[in-house]
Amino acid sequence: MFKPFIKPLYLKYFIMIAINMTPLIGGKYVSTAYAVYYKLNPYASIILITLSEAVLCSILFYAGLKLKSIKWIDRMISSKKGRKAHNYVEKYGPIIGLFVGQMFIGAPPISLALGILYEKNKNIYLYFFIPMFISIFFYSILNFYLNTVAVTSLKNMFHFF
Repeated sequence: MFKPFIKPLYLKYFIMIAINMTPLIGGKYVSTAYAVYYKLNPYASIILITLSEAVLCSILFYAGLKLKSIKWIDRMISSKKGRKAHNYVEKYGPIIGLFVGQMFIGAPPISLALGILYEKNKNIYLYFFIPMFISIFFYSILNFYLNTVAVTSLKNMFHFF
């Protein structure tokens, strides 16, 4: 229905963004592979992937803030073990989670967890938004590079594509 109105190039960018915003783990890696395979502009692809994942992570962070009001989650956090873990995550959570954990878990689940653990007295930009945006940007560049090497290697080895 909308295909005649959307140029095929823009359609590929929309598909790349949709792949990136799926809740599946590895969406950024698959979307950068899609961009490399279809030879999309790397700069535009990295910017669109960064912005779309930042929007998704922000939505999940605010969902985590709303989930915090559920009583059983609040009881889990306020227990002795929960308080000890909460204090550790409160200090180092965004840096460790968004820079290290993003490679293994992904930024969306980490954003949801940080939203649950967020305290109102913290600066939300230093706690969440700045580390999230920087880590997503750098991991997008890294994934784009890794996928460029992988797709080029597959083309040379097996004469695919």
